[in-house]
Amino acid sequence: MMPVDLVLDRLEGVKERGDDYQALCPAHDDREPSLSVSQGDDGSALLKCFAGCETEDVVAALGLGMGDLFERRNGHKKVLRSIPPKSTATVQPCTLKNYAAAKRLPVEFLQKQGLRDQKYQGQPAVRISYRGVDGSEVAVRYRTALEKTEEADDRFRWRTGSKAYLYGLWRLAGTGKAGYVVLVEGESDAQTLWNHGIAALGIPGASNWKPEFAEHLEGVERIYVVVEPDQGGDKLRAKLSASDLRDRLHVVDLGEHKDASGLYLSDPDHFKENLNRALTSAVPLTELEGERPQSRLGRRGQSARCWPASRTSWSVSRVILRALG
Repeated sequence: MMPVDLVLDRLEGVKERGDDYQALCPAHDDREPSLSVSQGDDGSALLKCFAGCETEDVVAALGLGMGDLFERRNGHKKVLRSIPPKSTATVQPCTLKNYAAAKRLPVEFLQKQGLRDQKYQGQPAVRISYRGVDGSEVAVRYRTALEKTEEADDRFRWRTGSKAYLYGLWRLAGTGKAGYVVLVEGESDAQTLWNHGIAALGIPGASNWKPEFAEHLEGVERIYVVVEPDQGGDKLRAKLSASDLRDRLHVVDLGEHKDASGLYLSDPDHFKENLNRALTSAVPLTELEGERPQSRLGRRGQSARCWPASRTSWSVSRVILRALG
């Protein structure tokens, strides 16, 4: 965990003020935020109480030591990776306002999902909170750039100590009621679908799918998955095919669009209509692999495209239609 994150997570009344943060000082009875928190060029956390509290007292009140204000590893100062030089793809700083504009999503909606502005290695970044089923924070991912550069995809960083989880686990109760869920790659696709009332979970990168993720989807009858048309998407599809979800997976084809966010940005006014068309045309993964679920092997003379045609599956389709308006 970065020192600034460690400090901010223990403070109350945190507000961003330009490049710094202000919060209630824990070392005195503070009713108006008087503690300034910023990140030094070396990644250290810089604290200043304008009411006069000593830094040592503030740190002690947080239950930390002075060494916690510095990024260290094995007793030595950690050398931080520098953010690559900006190119035409990264001219706009990755602030929550710019991120919301790029994805055409309301800032207020994103804030309700736990997103906020924060510095990462001295640069603007969007802090994305991963919460578990009970709503408690289990991981943090930083978005440090709005777009990929020509050299590499350097948009994301996990907070030190965080590991990959499904994004949106705290929304699973609603997913169970819907009877379906759409699996997408990344947080922004999930946010786009949530903003339109669609049950979704985000996989934080195709390579980050884990077999244990399937446990969270027990009881969800129909699982749609948007597999992006790239090498990562091929790997994800192979992993899902080997998972316990296999017989419930339906692959969604978004045509010329790489992902759900791209579909939305291409035509916001007709997004629900276009998404509905893609979902209702989704094909069972087992069909794409040239076979049917074992429970249906005995049925003859039925076109593969017509599967599934059970009353329950059509019921799920009607639920999706209502959700899409």
